[in-house]
Amino acid sequence: MLRPFNYSKEIIMAFWFAAALTAAVWLIGGRTAVPPDMLRFGCIAGVCFIAARLMMRLIFRLRRFREDRRIRQIMFENGITPELLGIVYRRVKGSKTPAQKAENQLVLASYLSEGCCYERCFEVLAEIDLRDLCESSKEEYFNIYVYTNLMAGDVAAAAGIYEQSRYFFDRARLRSSAMPVLHTMGALEFAGGDYIKAENYFTQALAYAIGNAARCDCEMFLALCYMKTGRLRYAVNAARTAARDAVTVYQRRSIEGLRAQLEALSAAATGKEQTV
Repeated sequence: MLRPFNYSKEIIMAFWFAAALTAAVWLIGGRTAVPPDMLRFGCIAGVCFIAARLMMRLIFRLRRFREDRRIRQIMFENGITPELLGIVYRRVKGSKTPAQKAENQLVLASYLSEGCCYERCFEVLAEIDLRDLCESSKEEYFNIYVYTNLMAGDVAAAAGIYEQSRYFFDRARLRSSAMPVLHTMGALEFAGGDYIKAENYFTQALAYAIGNAARCDCEMFLALCYMKTGRLRYAVNAARTAARDAVTVYQRRSIEGLRAQLEALSAAATGKEQTV
């Protein structure tokens, strides 16, 4: 993650760079110390230093943008591939600070979870030092941990982790970016068989969802809740909306499975009506 440009820090660095370069040029060149000339040279050196730093950040951002666009394309067409993981692994290895490394590992764990690489996801989560994460990233860490256990089929482990980290979930629910934790809490209730409570969480999550992928995740689970509670018409409509919002190959596959279930239930319901 690229931190915001800190102008105060950059100006201080530029000052010391300009001062050191000016002193070196005047001492090595044997020039006469003329304050106006030294000041003019130092100002130019400082401006060039800041411009070079800004240019480097711009190049980094452009490369990052291209990589992110490539990742989205891969997720849409093929899902988790060696190429995608290679991009994320390079970011982890290229981290300059422990905090930056922990953040990149968290992103890697998220992709591994979505790609059903659960064991590797747990390994990456175990490598992260929570002390290196900011508070919002700690919330994301436990959210990924609980959700991955749910997707791996270990509901008991997911419930246990949720209880241990409930403080982070309760705090995350107060943020404007509450969608992921509300979605996970809904999935946990769904796995426990409380479909009404799960539906309530997914409805809340949908209200916070930003982007098609997030909306699709909520709509798919809402369709499942409607299906489990016998509201097939609502389930079909939710699945149709989810199909329009699907972004990744995994979402499209899940929707295909959901549609197959709904078609089977609809056919069974129609058969019963005809029998009666």
